[in-house]
Amino acid sequence: MHPMLNIAVRAARNAGKVIIRSFEQLEKVEVESKGSNDFVTSVDKAAEETIIETIRKSYPTHTIIGEEFGLSTGSDDDYQWIIDPLDGTTNFIKGIPHFAVSIALKVKGKIDQAVIFDPIRGELFTASRGKGAQLNGMRIRVKAHKELSGTVLATGFPFKHRQHTNAYMAMFSALFQKTSDMRRAGSAALDLAYVAGSCRWFF
Repeated sequence: MHPMLNIAVRAARNAGKVIIRSFEQLEKVEVESKGSNDFVTSVDKAAEETIIETIRKSYPTHTIIGEEFGLSTGSDDDYQWIIDPLDGTTNFIKGIPHFAVSIALKVKGKIDQAVIFDPIRGELFTASRGKGAQLNGMRIRVKAHKELSGTVLATGFPFKHRQHTNAYMAMFSALFQKTSDMRRAGSAALDLAYVAGSCRWFF
């Protein structure tokens, strides 16, 4: 495993421990609103702090871009870590066990390493540029589907911009007619990981 991917995995697993501990005590989690139907919890922040601390121990000069704490510029801006500490916050708040930690490393403007970790199922998706993707150490790949017929799509709703609902529903309807079924699970990171992990079509 690439050494930087190894650090990303360690950071994701450390954050996963923070998230699971809190998921077992949801009544103690502090919830704030960032905007219309957009929430952040004390767990998002604690998980991001854990990820940053793990990365900084090995790469103190790298730049870090976190969803909760924003940009922390390092002296070596060729390396940029991009963090979503809890993708699926609404699921988490509601006690729905479907969310993930998402970490990527961009090197000189290109995504080089990536990790998505589902702490509930213990599923670890990893990828390195030019070396494909893995699920818990096993190679995964997308099948070459040429038609939507028989496929399952994943999507999200425009919950932050509900003025686009009519346009969205028109697209949803058009695609639904051509597929086996559609899903809206609440974690975009896991939706994308499942493209390779389950050989499904997503949009």
